Amino acid sequence: MQRRSISLLSIRPLSRAARAATALVRPPRIASAHCDSANGPVAGPAQAALESGDVRLVLPFVKPAQEAELSAAFEQAREVRTAGGKARELADRYFAETAVRLHRQGEHASYTGLQEEGALAPALAAAERALESGSLAEVLQQLDREVRHGVEDRYHAVLAARQAEARAKTVEGARARVDAEFTFEKFVLGISEAATAAVHAEAEPAVAGHSH
Repeated sequence: MQRRSISLLSIRPLSRAARAATALVRPPRIASAHCDSANGPVAGPAQAALESGDVRLVLPFVKPAQEAELSAAFEQAREVRTAGGKARELADRYFAETAVRLHRQGEHASYTGLQEEGALAPALAAAERALESGSLAEVLQQLDREVRHGVEDRYHAVLAARQAEARAKTVEGARARVDAEFTFEKFVLGISEAATAAVHAEAEPAVAGHSH
């Protein structure tokens, strides 16, 4: 990639599309851990299906080709949990793990077991509340803060690296400056590419809004 000079202008307000991209340029483990958790978006419907006796409550979280396996696990779990006590707990856990595993397989993602309940990342928690409230206000505010901080931190790292290079006048200093510039540009580009991706491509997983 050809190195070019960067015009270090003041940070301008970010577009709404750029705000919406923050979660997509962060390490994917954040959202993955959410889907893998005992209080995540798959385990909850799995439990609701068992309680109601209606497997259709959890079928939307897996691909069509996985429905038979999930339905079979559902019937097994429903039969075992009638024994009550520890058997019921184990049956519920087994079905939740099966549902989450199939969901992750449908996304071509790894699965290492059902994780214990944990706190959600602020942006993801805001997204969950937006789905319930019907308002994006909190989501956009949270993403605006996160995107701004991410861009500003990397931007100021470039400034610091350039100042250090000017003082030291060494190859090591120049290398640090180059690394800072590339880090800044790649971060901004990642936000732009995520924000401008086709909506239908993001909705391919079984549950829109939980792509990994």
